[in-house]
Amino acid sequence: MVHSEKEIHPWRNDETPSELISLGLTKREAEVLAWIARGKGNYDIGVILGTKRRTISKHVEHILTKLNVENRTAAAVVALQCVDELRGRVRNKWRGSHTAIIAFVLARLSDLWSDLGEIYTAMGALIDGCGS
Repeated sequence: MVHSEKEIHPWRNDETPSELISLGLTKREAEVLAWIARGKGNYDIGVILGTKRRTISKHVEHILTKLNVENRTAAAVVALQCVDELRGRVRNKWRGSHTAIIAFVLARLSDLWSDLGEIYTAMGALIDGCGS
């Protein structure tokens, strides 16, 4: 079954779900967690939010501690699950972490596939240009 981007990410790209604050996070930590759940690294999040990578690293440390998780992937799963549950979007027998994990993996695979398509197109253009 193919899932739409809307099903994988239950919020818009520029939106920070207020539900994340219910996890005991500050507004800024919720923003950082939302970008983590979209697959962004600390440098990219810093650029997006207009702050330094070190500041983002500290936010990530606080997020991991508050959520009692060991890594960014687990934090992203908690974020997706929280938003899904509080918005009532998970209504099937797979309710819970399975849905969030599957959604997260599908989102990352989708991003990778998109990047590979762009690389393939660019390489094709270079090859075509060399043959002229």
